[in-house]
Amino acid sequence: MVIRKLKQKKIVNTKVISIFILLCVATYFLIKLFIWVVERFNQTPQDSMIYTLWATLNFSGKLIADNKFPNYTHSLVTQDGNKVGLKSTSINLNAYTDQYIEFVATVKKYFKITPVLEVSTLKIPDQWLILKDNRYFFVNDLLYLDFSTQAQLSAVKSGSDILVLFNDDPVVIIERFACSKILKTRDCTSLITTYIQKHKDTFESYLWYTFYKHDTWFWTTFDANNFWFLFKDISDEMVLDISSMFKMVNKKFVIDNKMELIKEYCQDGVSSFSTIDSQWFVEYIDPYTLTINFKWIDTNKQSAICKISFDIWNDWNVLEYEYN
Repeated sequence: MVIRKLKQKKIVNTKVISIFILLCVATYFLIKLFIWVVERFNQTPQDSMIYTLWATLNFSGKLIADNKFPNYTHSLVTQDGNKVGLKSTSINLNAYTDQYIEFVATVKKYFKITPVLEVSTLKIPDQWLILKDNRYFFVNDLLYLDFSTQAQLSAVKSGSDILVLFNDDPVVIIERFACSKILKTRDCTSLITTYIQKHKDTFESYLWYTFYKHDTWFWTTFDANNFWFLFKDISDEMVLDISSMFKMVNKKFVIDNKMELIKEYCQDGVSSFSTIDSQWFVEYIDPYTLTINFKWIDTNKQSAICKISFDIWNDWNVLEYEYN
């Protein structure tokens, strides 16, 4: 008798759970249907749309907190006087509220008459920073921090320093210095020689940068004899983690990431790339222009020279090029 009651109780509980699950699923779809109906009846007429749906656009202005969740979380008045609603699944817009920004976004829908845009790329002119998918490109410092797999990490420019934050708490300060052939304390070759002679601790990063322990809580790495990056107030354990997310925007970066674009411009339709000469020259002209000058051997075994300039603030657009 007791066993029968237990079995009956088990059956009742199973039915209750099943009914509960069905109610939850039904409620979810009813909410989705309600939202669809509301949006359908409040849909902006085609002739009232100031921007085309799914268009990818560039804007600039002051970012304002304007919580119309779930439609958008922030807004901005464009230079032509139009208000746009903004949201992002990849960028924490709250961190840039009340700042002047530039951004790239896609028109997703209209909320009443307000266009709602999904922000994919954010640019902070005051910091010379381009942010996309939690990847931070500090243009003026030729420094790239890839935190795409570490949502708790972020970075911000403060004076000459770049602060790396973990849940808004500083974990390291990075500063870039230009190498000098006049001052021995700034000559990168001399610094490296000193580190080796003093048997300083070293390690190779995931991207094959050599890191040297400068002092307690200080580590450094070098971009040939051009720049050196000093990591300040950082533990030995943390520098190992950060090193795998740290990239220099130098010759190797251009070769690894922009070679197809270079090939598009540095050819004449008759011959194409065969062997790239090791004599590449990378010149940082102004805050947004990177110029490379290099020699290579084409498929006809002829020597060729190409000089190409990129606007690295605007998606590496080619500004000018010379090919001989």
